[in-house]
Amino acid sequence: MKRVYFPIFGSGLGHAARMVTLASRLVALGFEAAFSSYYEAADYVEQKGFLCFRVPRLDVGWTASGKFEGLLKTSKRLPWHIATFIRQTVIERKIMQSWKPDLVISDSRLSAVIAAKTLGLRCFVVTNQLRILLPPKKRSKRTKPIERFLNEILGKLWNLADRIFFPDLPPPYTISEENLWWVSAVRKKAEYIGFLVQPTKKSREELEESLRKTGLNIDKPIVFIHISGPAFTKPALLRKLLKAATLLKDFQVVISEGRTKGSTEVKRLDSIYYFEWCPISEDLMQISDILVVRGGHSTLGSALLLGKPMLIIPIADHSEQFSNTFKMVRLGVALWLDPLESNPEDICEAVHTLHGDGAYRSRVSVLSQLASKYDGLSRFTDAVLEALR
Repeated sequence: MKRVYFPIFGSGLGHAARMVTLASRLVALGFEAAFSSYYEAADYVEQKGFLCFRVPRLDVGWTASGKFEGLLKTSKRLPWHIATFIRQTVIERKIMQSWKPDLVISDSRLSAVIAAKTLGLRCFVVTNQLRILLPPKKRSKRTKPIERFLNEILGKLWNLADRIFFPDLPPPYTISEENLWWVSAVRKKAEYIGFLVQPTKKSREELEESLRKTGLNIDKPIVFIHISGPAFTKPALLRKLLKAATLLKDFQVVISEGRTKGSTEVKRLDSIYYFEWCPISEDLMQISDILVVRGGHSTLGSALLLGKPMLIIPIADHSEQFSNTFKMVRLGVALWLDPLESNPEDICEAVHTLHGDGAYRSRVSVLSQLASKYDGLSRFTDAVLEALR
């Protein structure tokens, strides 16, 4: 039995969700799969029944308000980050030597790529973020050449992989364009394959039955507030969203906190339905009229495939999420709000605008049809089968 090993980035659940989807497909085809990660992603993988080796956590810091801790504090911790990266690489080598995979598929984990290549193992990379960008307020014309130089160096390291897959739409519709384009070092190996996570679509009758079991009122337009991302970034926003939800009298509001180890039971908070962890999130995403989400790539891809207008509230100072958000706004399928400066009234106004203006639904419907033509999961599965033939 062939073995496929998935080292994945552990902050947020987008990386874990798309790799679990791929691993499930491969297991059904007779492969054996194992993961390595940390923090929430490791919890998620284990909940899905997969073996997950724990490695040291490597991520930036966050403040109590849910924003990036800043360049000064991050730079002071740079020696710690470098030491953790080296520890990750050493631990990954030991895991690979012990578990003996036939193929390593790294989702945004450079340490695993280096470990695999030092052992002579075949390695694929899946990523929607090749480039590291400064927070939006710190970027300028003077910083861009520095960014480009550093990212070309990173690109050469990513280029150690045998193949590189972008789980996104090709230009000009690429959501993560600013995080993927302009890295010349990877051009010969990189390939756009479309979104890996393909939401399961159900009939209207099936969806209504699923929602009735939780007591949801399906006679009103539904706003589904789906909050993803690191746990540290959520509390301040959730307080704001809860207040906004009480003002949306014309809608049925459902909030999912996205807490991996949280309760799956729905709670009633006045007229709001609240989940710590929502077991029917795919059903709610499909049946909802408006989505309120962060700027994570996987979530935006699912929303686009389902043809849903969305209000995006990215993590403060999170360069990748801001870049994704601005692209969705330019495509005409979303509105966005600043997570720190907006208030509950702003959220209500944006929801009403998205619901009342049919242009958003029309544009997202067109892009949904385009995105559906790219079956990223099947294309990636074929690449794995070819590599392990």
